[in-house]
Amino acid sequence: MAQHTARRIKVAPHFAARRYDTRITSKLLLQGAWLEAAGFTPGAVAAIEVQAGRLIITAAPVQ
Repeated sequence: MAQHTARRIKVAPHFAARRYDTRITSKLLLQGAWLEAAGFTPGAVAAIEVQAGRLIITAAPVQ
């Protein structure tokens, strides 16, 4: 099976219902066997660094 090193996913809308209005924010859903193969096991913690136009997701070390 070929190894993929780049993925493309769609940024989805997230509707947050509030008392007097609804706020729409962005949402990303990452799932698949490739996450575990990359070191992101179920229950693990991920660290996310936010930069302009870029998210860097790193498996956080177990403490």
